[in-house]
Amino acid sequence: MIELIILLAGMILWRMEIIQAYIGTQPSLALSFGFILLFAFLFGQRISRYKLPQITGFILAGILGGPYLLGFLSHADVQTLQIFDGLALSLIALIAGGEMRISRLREQLKAIFNLVLWQTVFIIGGFILIGFLLPLRVFQEQIGYFAPLPFFLMLGTLATATSPSTTIAVITETRAKGRLTDLILGTAVVKDFVVILLFAFSLSLVKSWVAGAGGGPGLDWKVIFRILEEVGGSLLLGVVIGGGLVLYLKYIQREVTVFILSIAFFSYEISHSLGFHPLLICLLAGFIVENYSPYGTNLIKAIEKVALPIFVIFFAISGASLDMGALRKSWLLALAIVLVRGGLKFLGTFSGAKLSQADRGVSRWGWAGFISQAGVTLGMAVIIEKEIPLWGAHLKALILAVIALNQIIGPILLQKLLVKSGEAGQKQL
Repeated sequence: MIELIILLAGMILWRMEIIQAYIGTQPSLALSFGFILLFAFLFGQRISRYKLPQITGFILAGILGGPYLLGFLSHADVQTLQIFDGLALSLIALIAGGEMRISRLREQLKAIFNLVLWQTVFIIGGFILIGFLLPLRVFQEQIGYFAPLPFFLMLGTLATATSPSTTIAVITETRAKGRLTDLILGTAVVKDFVVILLFAFSLSLVKSWVAGAGGGPGLDWKVIFRILEEVGGSLLLGVVIGGGLVLYLKYIQREVTVFILSIAFFSYEISHSLGFHPLLICLLAGFIVENYSPYGTNLIKAIEKVALPIFVIFFAISGASLDMGALRKSWLLALAIVLVRGGLKFLGTFSGAKLSQADRGVSRWGWAGFISQAGVTLGMAVIIEKEIPLWGAHLKALILAVIALNQIIGPILLQKLLVKSGEAGQKQL
């Protein structure tokens, strides 16, 4: 703890106007970034002593040092440092693909299908039902006037999502391995893919509904074809990159970590320019290396050499970018949504586990593995703001508050679940 106090005190002194006037300089981005990186790492180590996941410490450190609290990073700094997001997300997806072995997943396809299906049904259906049963005055005081069906359809779609990146990070940190770990990871990844498709269809319906002033929804087939094109292109590019990784690991085998970092940057940048999905690309690439070559272990070990600093950067900047202003404004409503979402997650997980005859532990405690929300949900909220100007900005602010709460409690619940199941610490490195 003493090192954290000294670090904070030093940075506060450095930022004092009297010190800056004396030395004649302003804190640079490099200095602020170095502070956040070291502070987040130390904070994560400290919080792990209390049997909490390190990434929760990374996120909290980012929130504390970010533009809304201590201000060691400005909004401009956070935007600049988000260049690391692409690298982190690509590496996280490669790890996820490398951990998905067909031999293990085949046994749980029924369970994954039922969990994805019933979580989606309960959450989207539950939020739509809430929109017609509860008085809308509380919502409309913050959001403004809206038609219940399209608003709660979008809210339910976003609430369905789980963060694969956070799930993978907690699994990697706890070194978890086993049937429950595979089930949670497989379900989170598949559900993320399903939610992206559902969001595209829901957005098309809601835009048509809003444009028609409530006259009824309609389908924009151009949007649907564009989504299919993006998914198909992502899958094709994932196959190409996966094949390239296999060839490199087979014939060259030198500086593997550097090559993988280069591939991660390349995958994100080209997917961004083409409008493809980087998570889907790298997920498939890692899956191909693991299941269609003998080099899956080599891939995972090479990534794990740089995993910790990448996770520190990614989750600290994610914490710094969380909108605390939105949380302060609508924390009570956001907390209610978090609690309702958690209850619906439990019902969906319980029903899916029972119908697939999964282990009793999955039906009772499996919901705790699906609480986290991050990049995909945030991206969808940004799209809603642009595409539905009538109430999209207000919904985005509310969603940001929900993400902030879920991203803090989600990793803690997942870690507790993995420890309770006895699968934490089982992975052989």
